[in-house]
Amino acid sequence: MSPVAPQIRRVVFTKNRRVMASVAERGTALRLNTAFAAAPEDVLVAVARLFSARDARTRNRARDAVRRFITLIPAESVPPRRTRTRQVLASDRPQIERLLAEFRRVNAAHFGGTLPEVPLYLSGQMRRRNGHFSSSPLEIVISRVLCTHALPAESEATLRHEMIHLWQHAQGKKPDHGPEFRAWARKLDVHPRATRPVKWERKPPK
Repeated sequence: MSPVAPQIRRVVFTKNRRVMASVAERGTALRLNTAFAAAPEDVLVAVARLFSARDARTRNRARDAVRRFITLIPAESVPPRRTRTRQVLASDRPQIERLLAEFRRVNAAHFGGTLPEVPLYLSGQMRRRNGHFSSSPLEIVISRVLCTHALPAESEATLRHEMIHLWQHAQGKKPDHGPEFRAWARKLDVHPRATRPVKWERKPPK
């Protein structure tokens, strides 16, 4: 137990290098990359404050300290990420900016700002799905037609759905639609299943 974050009961070291620090088990377990085992005390205090401080200023200072430590981890210890080149149409940018604003709002309001900001893309290839979360490469993709033809807030609801999967991944869990997902779905006001009916403003193209 830490005097800085008394709610944390245990620390679990992992080999997850995409999400270097996160909390699990309703905030009582701290999951850290093994590189943090050799971190100085001030960095560990910053980690505790990042996940426990109530005021944004303290969390931001702690986040900066943790990020500085991460930049010092030898590059050879971090495997290269898979990359994928996606085309971003000029017409997509206003939609992506709108989704990014929703991502940041939900991240701050419900996840304490701990979710990593991942690339957001639109896809014209989705026919049966409204969105998709990928852990490799780390990204969220939303159906373009959902953004252009559905009623307002439909694409934001899908984004929140995929953010729950991102949270699961950040906790070192396999993304699914189990009881924990359904609890988050109720909290974020999203449909708990992989597919859902969409309210269309105008008929989508076939």
